[in-house]
Amino acid sequence: MRTWELPNYVIDGAEVTAFASPRAAAALGAAPIPVRTLRSLGDLRGSLSPRVGGALELVSGSLEYLPGLERALDGFDIAHPLELPNPCTLQAVRARERGHCKRVIATVMENIPFRPAANRFVAKRIAETAREVDHFQAITQRARLHLRTAGVPDERITTLPLGVDMERFAPAEDARRDGPVRVLTVSRLEPAKGVEDLVIAAGLLAERGVEIELTLMGNGPLHDRLEWIAGELGIADRVHLPGGVPWEGLHEVYRAHDVFVLASAPTRTWREQFGFALIEAMGCGLPVLVGDSGSLMEVAGAQERLVRPHDPPALADKLEALVSDAALRRREGEASRARALEHYDQRLIRRRLGELYARVLAG
Repeated sequence: MRTWELPNYVIDGAEVTAFASPRAAAALGAAPIPVRTLRSLGDLRGSLSPRVGGALELVSGSLEYLPGLERALDGFDIAHPLELPNPCTLQAVRARERGHCKRVIATVMENIPFRPAANRFVAKRIAETAREVDHFQAITQRARLHLRTAGVPDERITTLPLGVDMERFAPAEDARRDGPVRVLTVSRLEPAKGVEDLVIAAGLLAERGVEIELTLMGNGPLHDRLEWIAGELGIADRVHLPGGVPWEGLHEVYRAHDVFVLASAPTRTWREQFGFALIEAMGCGLPVLVGDSGSLMEVAGAQERLVRPHDPPALADKLEALVSDAALRRREGEASRARALEHYDQRLIRRRLGELYARVLAG
């Protein structure tokens, strides 16, 4: 789990503890629940030669095995790991079999049906966790399909998304701004996120006389290339690449913009699993445009918000419609906020997750 996911598991009336490797715990920041660390094979990766470490990872598929986790789960009612191939999921199953915990519920974000396993050892682990985990939380309908194609029956799957704090990720009190419309993306700067397409679309809009201010918030290997593309298109002064921002201040970034775009594109081995930045932007009342990748359409909830992947002219057309019509931006922003409150309010998710825990324990 990451910093922005953990608050979903702060359940009223429950004592919740997270287990993580030191490396993973360091990335959690100010976690809302206690975090206990157990050294993992992943922590040893840096001390191994590239050949040995690579071979180990090739066989295991993941080095996030936590020695001692089974015993550490002693006395817990529920162990809640993540994903089918994760070694910790199988460790949770072993802990239940040995009487250390009562039930295992696993969250699944993976959304590619029949996704091939890394090797036969990982395939065996996936088959066992699919068979033995008591219940699964699929965060999207596509994740549910992935589980079904892995052999999990419907009665052991609950579709329950994750959410964000809708009091924090809320619209600005006064969103009126002078100057060009400000367009934002929050993502890693890599090809699958469609960031090149977004900069090119901004250049096409400039050719049409439609000026926008574009901010690409994040880090990644395309940073310098995006600066170069913006320069070639003559919009370097309107394209901003400030790098990352601490998650604690991210809501203010959304509030300073008018439109949010996540123009992701699918690859052979990856689809957008959820899009946390998308629901944060929706919570802040921004109109949104998303690429046709994985579960983004399911989260965004309306066909008119969908953009063909790697199609800058089509993206420019969609952006122009929003940029040129303040009333449309307002209506779409209000619809975004309403959908976020209905489906992705963290308070709702916590309550439903608590009900799921109680149901599985009783079953």
